[in-house]
Amino acid sequence: MAAHLVHVDFPPYVLKCVNETHFLVAGGGGPVRSGVPNAVEIFELQMQSGRLVAESKLRHNTDHEDDRSAIMNAALRYDGKEYLLAAGQDERCQLYSIRKTEKNVVENLSSDGKGDGQARKRKKNPPKKKEPPPPEDDKNDNEGIKTTVFEMDRLAGCQTNFTEKENYQKAVCFTPNGFFFVSGGTDGHLRIWLYPSMTKKIDIEAHTKEIDDVIVNPVGNMIISAGRDCTARVWHTKDGTHVCDLQWNGCKDAKEYRFKSCRFGFLDGDPTQSALFTIHIPAKHKKGSHSYLCKWNDSTFKPASTVSTGTEILSTLAVSHSGHFIGVGTMTGSIGIYIAFSLKRIKWVQNHHSIFVTGLSFVPMTRKSRALLGDLDAAIMSISADQRVGLVSVDNPRHYPVWLVFFGAVFIIVILFALLAAFGMNP
Repeated sequence: MAAHLVHVDFPPYVLKCVNETHFLVAGGGGPVRSGVPNAVEIFELQMQSGRLVAESKLRHNTDHEDDRSAIMNAALRYDGKEYLLAAGQDERCQLYSIRKTEKNVVENLSSDGKGDGQARKRKKNPPKKKEPPPPEDDKNDNEGIKTTVFEMDRLAGCQTNFTEKENYQKAVCFTPNGFFFVSGGTDGHLRIWLYPSMTKKIDIEAHTKEIDDVIVNPVGNMIISAGRDCTARVWHTKDGTHVCDLQWNGCKDAKEYRFKSCRFGFLDGDPTQSALFTIHIPAKHKKGSHSYLCKWNDSTFKPASTVSTGTEILSTLAVSHSGHFIGVGTMTGSIGIYIAFSLKRIKWVQNHHSIFVTGLSFVPMTRKSRALLGDLDAAIMSISADQRVGLVSVDNPRHYPVWLVFFGAVFIIVILFALLAAFGMNP
């Protein structure tokens, strides 16, 4: 399945799945008063008249006071009570809290069955006789329909990048424990910040050019940074010391390639084991040049396998929550899904978007999401500069029990022998 869910009224740069049925989109036109809004919007996946759609549940405009800028990159973390969004706005990192609550929506009906817009008032006089409790069905009817409501508040922020020109934060991520967040930007510095004090803990001169991506490993003791200087480096989270450089030699002209993005993923759904995945694009684009997807050993930081993804230049990378699938987006709007274990391509949707893909996020596959989307192996959402939110899915192949396969084979053999005997042929 490949579908478009919703069209937003601003250029989207950030896509995050909040849970199995809600997702967040952020972006905008920037500080220039061009009429293009800057906003964060949360949507809910719903099935309406047999069609999958996305309904807006929260709209937060970042077009006022100090917020007058587009969110170009972000990290989202859930601490068990609320969500924390660290958003890159120009040279700053701005924090927002997002709270989710469940509310009952009661449909008020008048005596003729039509809604009058007001709740009916009951008499305050107590009943003369004790009446039996209402049936369970009546209780559920009175409770109404539960709906999810989101609230968003602006918290503290700080400047994370320091250059005179082209002053932008380019990437941000949280450590697994949530005590720190890491930022990288156009000045090439990797900085570790304490949360919630927003004070700088470590400042590393990591790259000679701007940083494109940063990620912290699932254990929380290593940081990977990918820069425009064609290097990717590993750092200790504790003190910022340099561990090693990632040495990629996946093609004969590997020195002419740069690291575009990096992500960690669990191995076989095991949170104690992980692998690192990177995408590689030509530092200077040449016609016919390939892009590559690489899997790394996260303990030795040596490449385990590399595959070409074709001649379309890759723009973004995502790993599923289970760690079983890898998603890539391209500059021409295509979406690809790969098996993480073997890097085998299992899905490719050519020109799913009309222009470059700016973000990807896998939908967590749970009972709730499967009840909505179907019994799928994977589903990945995408955003693009065409202002559309898309969905690409991988169907779950049908598996048959071993006993059924065995008896099926025996049945075929018996039929074959019977046919041979009927035609007078002795096998």
